[in-house]
Amino acid sequence: MSAPKKLDVKKPVKLIFAGGFLGSGKTTALAAIARYLLDNGMRVGIITNDQSENLVDTVIVRQMLSELGVPIEEVVKGCFCCKFDELIESIEKILAHNPDILLGEPVGSCTDFVAAVANPIKIHYHEAFRFAPFSTMVDPDRVRELLLGENETGFPEEVAYLFQKQLEEADIIVLNKVDLLAENEKNRLLSAISEKFSGKDVMAVSAKEGDGMDRWLELLLSGRPGANTVLRQIDYDRYAAAEAVLGWLNAAIKLNASEPFDAAAYLKALAVNLREAFRDEKGDIGHLKFVLTSAGKSMWANLTHLNAEPAVSGVSPGKLSSGSLILNARVRLDPEVLEKLVRHALDTVAAQTGVAVVVEDLQCFSPAYPEPPYVIRET
Repeated sequence: MSAPKKLDVKKPVKLIFAGGFLGSGKTTALAAIARYLLDNGMRVGIITNDQSENLVDTVIVRQMLSELGVPIEEVVKGCFCCKFDELIESIEKILAHNPDILLGEPVGSCTDFVAAVANPIKIHYHEAFRFAPFSTMVDPDRVRELLLGENETGFPEEVAYLFQKQLEEADIIVLNKVDLLAENEKNRLLSAISEKFSGKDVMAVSAKEGDGMDRWLELLLSGRPGANTVLRQIDYDRYAAAEAVLGWLNAAIKLNASEPFDAAAYLKALAVNLREAFRDEKGDIGHLKFVLTSAGKSMWANLTHLNAEPAVSGVSPGKLSSGSLILNARVRLDPEVLEKLVRHALDTVAAQTGVAVVVEDLQCFSPAYPEPPYVIRET
């Protein structure tokens, strides 16, 4: 296969990539990092990633960093690993803005990042980029469920395999959402992770509240070379099975109502309706995300577990009569079943709230077998 395209880079750019399983809080964390960098006079660009178009994360990042002049690109229809050439094209677009640092968020089902993304960049663009330590973010409940086996899970063994491979290739393992944990539980989980992955930096943060972010940023900006832990052994059949177990749905929807409605109430109603529908079908949630935009303001909601309550954030547009809704669902269900449940939930909530829906685009599938075009295990 031919080498990737050449890039015109005026100065070396630091690359900060943060991976992690679905629902680990990567988007909030990268937006927080971007704000810190901007506040300290650095020029920043961001690249998001998804298996399909209509990505909630891109809208959220743009809303969080609105009016700050941050260039944001997205790579869709495959992970960074499998869409390497598209990743380089997105990087090239951001390079036109002369950034100091480029932030990237691989899709939550991605692993083998170092061999399939970092190493090819290091070899083909060794003068252009410097990798910061590669971070893998984890949600406390996923640690208990997929790493420690303490909580019951509906996900098959292959998902736990994928989760552990994501941790294995990290330079830094970041336990996120610690604002939801008691101090002793935070310390217990940190100790358990450190024991299983000795030699790695393991830290606790709350990207939402800002706790622990200073130490993480200090490591990312330390100048220490990163993305050096290559997975020496990875079973792509197990990796593919982990991705394929999830139904993957992205939808773009128009909302209209004869009477003004509350955006937060609508998002909560839809999230709860879907949670109950997934629970009835024993469909474990990887993540469920919504973003509702009206008059340039966006509110978003997310749900990562069947037993959780939806969390709503963003800028309230107040009472509104129309808006645009993007819905992303990653659920352990057959895609046909997932699409049926989502369409039924939209209709049910429309009847309950008087908010009519028009589905403008909906894609529902299981991810294809991962086939990275460049895999380099030795540099």
